[in-house]
Amino acid sequence: MALSPTPRPNDMPATGPNAVIGRMQGLPGLVTRFAGQPALRRALPSLVLVAAAAVAMLAWMVWREAPRSALYPGLPEAEKARVVEALSGAGFDARVDQMTGEVSVPTADFHRARLALAAQGLPQAVPDGDRPLADIPLGASRSLETARLRQSLELDLARSITEIGAVQAARVHLALPERSAFLRDNHSPSASVFLTMAQGRVLDSGQVEAIVHLVSSSVPGMARADVSVVDQTGRLLSRGDEDDVSRLAERHLRHRVELETLLRRRIEALLTPIVGYGNFSVEVTADMDFTRRDIREERVDPEGNALRSEQVTESVTRGPAAGGIPGALTNTPPPEADLAEMPATGSDDPPEPRSSSVGTTRNFEVSRTISSTQPETGQLRRLSTAIVLRAQGPAGEDAMAAQAALVQSLQTLVESAIAHDAARGDVVTIAVHPFALPASAESAPASWQFPHLSEVLRALVVIVVVAVVGLGIVRPLLQRQLQAVEGQPGSLPYASGMVEVAEGDTLQQVEQKLNQRHRDLAQSVVGNNASRAEKQAVLQHLAKDDPGRVASVLHRMIRPELDSRG
Repeated sequence: MALSPTPRPNDMPATGPNAVIGRMQGLPGLVTRFAGQPALRRALPSLVLVAAAAVAMLAWMVWREAPRSALYPGLPEAEKARVVEALSGAGFDARVDQMTGEVSVPTADFHRARLALAAQGLPQAVPDGDRPLADIPLGASRSLETARLRQSLELDLARSITEIGAVQAARVHLALPERSAFLRDNHSPSASVFLTMAQGRVLDSGQVEAIVHLVSSSVPGMARADVSVVDQTGRLLSRGDEDDVSRLAERHLRHRVELETLLRRRIEALLTPIVGYGNFSVEVTADMDFTRRDIREERVDPEGNALRSEQVTESVTRGPAAGGIPGALTNTPPPEADLAEMPATGSDDPPEPRSSSVGTTRNFEVSRTISSTQPETGQLRRLSTAIVLRAQGPAGEDAMAAQAALVQSLQTLVESAIAHDAARGDVVTIAVHPFALPASAESAPASWQFPHLSEVLRALVVIVVVAVVGLGIVRPLLQRQLQAVEGQPGSLPYASGMVEVAEGDTLQQVEQKLNQRHRDLAQSVVGNNASRAEKQAVLQHLAKDDPGRVASVLHRMIRPELDSRG
């Protein structure tokens, strides 16, 4: 502990222009002595390397080329000139790409540049399929007309594809072979689509299939397998070489994964408020049947019938009965009829019927049912769910009972969340086990609990670096500099005017230490070998450090002379 004497008004350092000028005059010498320290010389190569790296990093950040984006791909040359002139006048860094010939601006100014062009009504003609058709000259050949028609179709398709949000620019190349009168010489058309994706955006498989379908359906006779889609990284997005079976299998797998993900998210959303984030693990497995069946069934009900139609037939035969003796005479033809008038008998009754028959025909409709059933593909046959909970707290009977109650309640909640069906064979398994984590991860709190943890760590790193530099480099250099200044001729030891005070020292002991310091100071420079300037410096320092005692000494020195005069 250091104790410094209380400064008096006369001890305050001088202020004003003269003091500032004096300090400025002594600054070059201080810098020279500081630069001559051995420690600084040893650390000079490292400091130079660090400074060079910092300067190189700063130069790279200042002069590096910013990423650029094309504004309107496919603009005519006249429109490009207007766009570049308008953007340059508005203060934008607009350039024409030497490779593609498109007008590009820094990506950070992309939307601002489009707004500035829209305010000026530019571009006046966005490239579309009508421009090549309008520019066909009179008397053009058939080949030129075919080429212009193909170009028009390519521009229209590219413009349609660019409307997709993730696509920044698109180019379509169509290969339309000439038609031949011979079928064996005809070839199917094909197409290639080159996409420039927006920064940080990608296309999913559904969007790629949509682009393939758009192009193939726009050209007559083009199959979907003949369309290739490539992005700016050279990656093939379309898979036209796959057959329908492979696509169907992939679609089934994707459907199964989506169902499992949906159910897992439901369970996680249900368990997180109860057991806490990171204290459980969930896995769901869905057994699905994608078999397509067509069942046709016809059922006949024997009990159910209805009369459809009925027909009744009745036959009656009248006349005398056959008579005579059977034989040859009986079979002879009868003689010719003798037409004579018969006397009236006075009776009009018809002869008695000789024979009669009645027949009835009824048609019945039998009740029957014809059904055709096609089960839905992707039927869920079984659902298996496994949940592992983190074991928390000491093991005991009470803890085991609490865990069993928690598992039972969670199982009921999970079964309700995933529509558990015991008849289908669904299984829900919940187990409690300790999680195997590193010791650092178990002792340290999770980073998600501290949203500003990265900033705090960054600040601590800066503080540590500053402390290492200050205590390891600057402090030793300053100590050596002060020691060198104290060791120079004319320098005063104990220039700070402070003494060491131990714990428990009394005021009398502190005063004795101050007196001893004054004696040591005077003894160090006042002697036979001390110069007048050194003695004067010591006296000035003593007068400044303890002016009261100096005044008392001077008063005792001149008191005899004053008494003699008085």
